[in-house]
Amino acid sequence: MTTSRFTLAPVDVLVGVDGSENSELALHTALSIAREHGLSVRLVGAYNVPVIPHRHAPVISHDHHRGVAHATQDRLEEYAAAARSTGVDAVAQAIEGDASGVLVDASRFARLTVVGRRGRNNTPGRLIGTVSGRLVAHAHSPVLVVPLGREDDTHPAVVSESDKDIVAGVDLGSTAQPVAEAAATAAELTGSRLTLLSVAPAGTRWPLSEERRDEADAELRAAHSQHLDELTATVAAAHPQLEVRSRVEDGSPAEALVAAARTAHAVVVGTRGRGGFASLLLGSVSRDVLNEAAAPVLVVPTNRRR
Repeated sequence: MTTSRFTLAPVDVLVGVDGSENSELALHTALSIAREHGLSVRLVGAYNVPVIPHRHAPVISHDHHRGVAHATQDRLEEYAAAARSTGVDAVAQAIEGDASGVLVDASRFARLTVVGRRGRNNTPGRLIGTVSGRLVAHAHSPVLVVPLGREDDTHPAVVSESDKDIVAGVDLGSTAQPVAEAAATAAELTGSRLTLLSVAPAGTRWPLSEERRDEADAELRAAHSQHLDELTATVAAAHPQLEVRSRVEDGSPAEALVAAARTAHAVVVGTRGRGGFASLLLGSVSRDVLNEAAAPVLVVPTNRRR
């Protein structure tokens, strides 16, 4: 169990703000959610003060430290004041430390954390940005990663039409239930339909004979279908006003989710588990979905550490 470096009052929505274009888009998204549902928002900005190698460093460092802290807080207060002018209960907090660590700790005291993501990353093997990558790996609340589109994007970065689906990637493991529940809540909040998507990887048991591989693939797909039917029934019973759909696909979980994100309001994935979406945080699935999804990605911590 890890211990937070600070304690904050509980808040509904936490948003990381650093003045960049992608963080401003995240702030816009967080405030839209807050206005529509009457939620409170905390704007957090992290700052670091470099060490000054000088014999008078103690005095100079103190003055510089105070100046950096005040400048960060003042910038956040401007954003928060603008938010309050629209009726949102917003507070601002400048916190010393690296941005990812600060947001991870601050997520302990929020129901939802929102961060921005720069345009799609074309560097193979890289897990989105340093801040957002570490945050989704260690956050204590669900994290909504909002992509900043590129000029050459075929699809918009944020899909706002109310008739779009929230698509949840679920597997055969214990992560399926919390991911589906979080997705159902998101669908209700946005007035969307919910689609539960399970992907059965095909052709992965190459040491077997071709005939036996086909049988194994069929057995795996049947297991996914049965599990998905049961999960869909459970979610539908718990959310009777929600339209819940489901489908099973064969192939790559990452490719299936990225494809679904082209027309989805958002996609929802979990952070832990085994099956079609195994090792989501550190493997290729997380990299591809978080890098390539045209829609926002909601990452649900299914093995929460307090």
